[in-house]
Amino acid sequence: MAARDRRQTGHIDRRHGWITVRCDPGRNQRRRHAVHPTGHCFKRKEQKRKSHAHLPAMKPILTFCTALLCLFAVKTIAQTPETPLVSIDFEAMKKVRDAGKDIDLPRKKLIEKADKIWKEKPLRVVDGDMPPSGNKHDFFAIGKLAFPNPKTPNGMPYIRKDGVTNPEADGDRYDLSRYNTTLSRVNELSLAWFYTKDEKYAKKAAELLRVWFLDPETRMNPNLNNASALPGVHDGMPIGIIFSVALIRMVDHVKILALSKSWTPEDNKALKKWFAEYRDWLLESDMGKIEAKAGNNHGSWYAAQVAAFSIYNGEFEKAKPMIELAKKQIAQQIEPDGSMPREYKRERSLHYSIYGLQAFSYLARCAEIVGGDLWNFKSTDEKSLNLAFSFLYPYVTYQKEWPWKNIAKGQPLGRGVLEVYQWAAKAWPDSEFARVNPSIWKEVPAQSTDYLYWPRP
Repeated sequence: MAARDRRQTGHIDRRHGWITVRCDPGRNQRRRHAVHPTGHCFKRKEQKRKSHAHLPAMKPILTFCTALLCLFAVKTIAQTPETPLVSIDFEAMKKVRDAGKDIDLPRKKLIEKADKIWKEKPLRVVDGDMPPSGNKHDFFAIGKLAFPNPKTPNGMPYIRKDGVTNPEADGDRYDLSRYNTTLSRVNELSLAWFYTKDEKYAKKAAELLRVWFLDPETRMNPNLNNASALPGVHDGMPIGIIFSVALIRMVDHVKILALSKSWTPEDNKALKKWFAEYRDWLLESDMGKIEAKAGNNHGSWYAAQVAAFSIYNGEFEKAKPMIELAKKQIAQQIEPDGSMPREYKRERSLHYSIYGLQAFSYLARCAEIVGGDLWNFKSTDEKSLNLAFSFLYPYVTYQKEWPWKNIAKGQPLGRGVLEVYQWAAKAWPDSEFARVNPSIWKEVPAQSTDYLYWPRP
């Protein structure tokens, strides 16, 4: 009866799974139940153990599901470049490809070009004249503005003429044409692979890269000691470093190519080593140190190269000093009204103004990648990239006529404007900069591959 009374005076707390009963404290302490000073003891409700005998063995199913998840993860990772791109908006390009809207003509033109390149032999740095260094693997080129001296019988020493290009600079004696053609071909083949997933294009691009950069018999040495030579005056100039600006865009295409089967991790590791060595040459050579101090776009492009090649190697810390250098360059090159007067002295002043902004946009992209912000940086005297973009805006949209000397007047402004104002529109989404594009797109031929990089407005 006592036991019955204890059950009758108890209650069940179903929310927490406890049974509360009136009981003998000593007895329940021996049973290691919790005893409240009031004399109530607390014990867990007994749960019926469910049998799973009717279910199949779970281990094989879990193993299979885990394998599927791993494969999905690998596939997802493989669709994104290892390090972010600097000159290309990869997500925008994916949207253009996946939407497939209004790109039939440029896509067809791209495939035609890629098929033609596929049949060509790789070009080599060792096929030109012997450089002044005496090493066939050193890049050798005269400056584009270098001309024979008209006042001497043998044309020596050469002189410089701004705004005019000497066809000799692109001749077979020198490496510049072979170099530019190789880079362009790599870019087009990488883009063709991206749009078709046909490995033959990736395989060809890999071949070109190995011949120019990696093969011990044909590779280019990672320096530009003999770039922009002026015969009879010097064997190379710091301004020749501007030739390697094109490598920034090529590296971005290599990052895309690395998603293919044909550009192997071993290839990528070897090319990263080449670019690390070239980056170090930029930092440590006398020519590089001089170019770093240039007060116009040459200085900005120097910083952009060092930052971009460091990012390619995953060495973000080595890119960060270039972001700090860029802040000084913004203060030095941009006036309070946003103008960049150091570029106005050139014969193609509008082109070089855009070119200067392009260097800063690449640096701003690099800053984003390594955790900085150049888009919204302001110097102590309020100079900024936003001011420079705003200053050029009415000229590139043809609302105003460019007042400075410009022998390229009437020529299309080209990809440079599209690129820099696309980035500016992303940086400042509420700005007027996005409206640059409709007027510029009108100048772009319908079959241009530019349509494969950026969505049309």
